Amino acid sequence: MANLKALREKIKNITDYSPDLQQYNDQLDELINDAYYDIWTTKRWNFATKMYMFKFIPDMLPTRDVITPGASIGAVVNKGSRLVDFTAPMDRLTKDNFEGQPIEIQNYEYTISKVVSDSQILLDQVFHGTSTVTDYTWRIKRRFYDLPHDSIELLSLAHRDIPNSNAGTGRFPPYGKLTGLMPRREEELNLRMDYAASYAEAYVWSPSKFVPEAYKTKASPVPSENADGFPNGSHLEVCWAFLEDGKVGALSEPQTVYFTPGQGTHSTLDITFRSWDDQDIQADPFQSKDIRPSQFEGLDKIVFWNSNYDRANGERLGLPVWRTFSNPGGSNTRNTSNYLESVIAADTAASISILNFNQIDPGNPIYIEQDGQYNRIRPYPRVDSWDEEITRQNPDENYSKVPQDFLREGVARYYYKPSHLGFASDSPEMPYEFHQLIVYKVLETLYDKTGSMANAENYRRRIEREIKELEKRYTDHQDSMVQRGQFRLVGNRHFYYDYASLKTGG
Repeated sequence: MANLKALREKIKNITDYSPDLQQYNDQLDELINDAYYDIWTTKRWNFATKMYMFKFIPDMLPTRDVITPGASIGAVVNKGSRLVDFTAPMDRLTKDNFEGQPIEIQNYEYTISKVVSDSQILLDQVFHGTSTVTDYTWRIKRRFYDLPHDSIELLSLAHRDIPNSNAGTGRFPPYGKLTGLMPRREEELNLRMDYAASYAEAYVWSPSKFVPEAYKTKASPVPSENADGFPNGSHLEVCWAFLEDGKVGALSEPQTVYFTPGQGTHSTLDITFRSWDDQDIQADPFQSKDIRPSQFEGLDKIVFWNSNYDRANGERLGLPVWRTFSNPGGSNTRNTSNYLESVIAADTAASISILNFNQIDPGNPIYIEQDGQYNRIRPYPRVDSWDEEITRQNPDENYSKVPQDFLREGVARYYYKPSHLGFASDSPEMPYEFHQLIVYKVLETLYDKTGSMANAENYRRRIEREIKELEKRYTDHQDSMVQRGQFRLVGNRHFYYDYASLKTGG
C-alpha cells in the first residue's frame, strides 16, 4: 500500500527533483489528490460503492404522531402568519429533517422553511386559509430525500426483505429494485406528484440541493482558569460552514488563533461568523409581520478545526484536514448523551463558544468537499407505510413517537466520493494496482506543465493501457450473474425463484 508520503516521494524520484519545501509538498499533494479523484471517477469501479439502509419516512398526521393512542394533535394557524403551532410535541418533527418538505393545510401545500421546535414550524409563505386553533387537516409529507453527503451517484435502490419485519424472520416485498427516472421522462409520463402508496416503484431524479458557501471567520481566545480549556501558548486553525437540513455547505475562510499566555492558565474559544464586510452572520428572530423568510433563516452553522496542524508552532503540516468539534455541551466528562454530537450554532446565533480541549478529537468526522451540492431523489409513489411499529412511549412522558416507531427500510447502493489525502499516512481507498496510476497521472500533468510533451504522451498512453486491464477485474465481472436451475425470467424484468434454493444446511 502506498500512502501520500510514498506517492509524493516516488514522483520526486522519477522527476529527479526533491526540494524539502512544505510549499512544494503541498503543491504535489494537490496534484496527487486531483489525479486520485480523476481516476476514481473514470469508471464506476466496484470498490467505489457503499451500501446503506435507506429509511422511508411516512407522513406525519394529527392522529399518527401522538403521545396517547386515540388522541389528535391540532395546528394553530392564523391567516397572514407564517407561524404554525401544534397543540402537542412531535419528536419526529425535529429528528427527520423535515425542513424543505411540504406540509398540506386545508388542501393547500406550503413548504416548511424552518423547524423551530418539536411543536412549532415556520412556513415559506403566509398562511392564507381560515384561521383556527384546532386544524386537523394538516399533513407533513416526506416527498424528497437527500442522498448521503459523500454520494456522487445513486446506483440502486430496492425494497428487500428486512430482518426487522415479520418478527425478525424477514418478509419479501411486492417490489424489488426501483427504476430510476430522469425528470424529462417523468414529466412525459405525467406522474402524479402527490401519489402515496405502501411501496415505491421508481424514483425520480430531483433538482440538486445547494447549501450556500460561508464567508469569514473571527476566532477570539478568552482567558480562563478552567483547567479543561485550551493550553495557553498553543495554536488552532478553525473555520465554519452553513448547515441546512443536515447538509453542509462550502467552508469559510479559515483563521488561526493563538492562545496567549499571561492571563489565566488556559483559554476558551469564541468563533464568530462574519460576512466579507465584517458584519455578523445571523438570522433575525421571527416577527409576527414577516411575510417571507428572513435572511439566513434555517441556515445553522457548524464549526471545524484543522487536525493536520502543528499546534505548538502554528504551522500546517500539509493540506488541511477539517474535522468537526464534538461535545456541544462542553462537558469535561465522557459519559454524556450528546458527547459525540457535532457542535452546531443556531441560525439566529452570531457566534459560538468552545469551552474544553476535549471538544477536538482526532476521530471526529472529516469534512468531505462537495461544495454544498447534494443529490436528491423523489420516490414514486411516496412511501406512506411501515413494516414495524415500535411500542408507543408512556402517556405521561413529555415526548411523542420517535423516528424508529415507523420503520420501513430499503437497500441503497451508491457511488461515493472518498476523503482527500491530507495526512502523510493517508492511503487511497482503492486497490494497490491503482496507486501507480495516480503517479502516472501526476507525471502527465507535470510534464504537460513543463512542455515535455513526449513524456506527457508516454504517461497518458500508460494510463489508458492500465485502465483497460483494470476494467476487466474491477468493472466487467462477466461471471457474476449466475443463474441456477430454479431461477427463471418472467416478463424480462424480475427473477423469480424458490427461496429455499439459496439456503444451506448451516
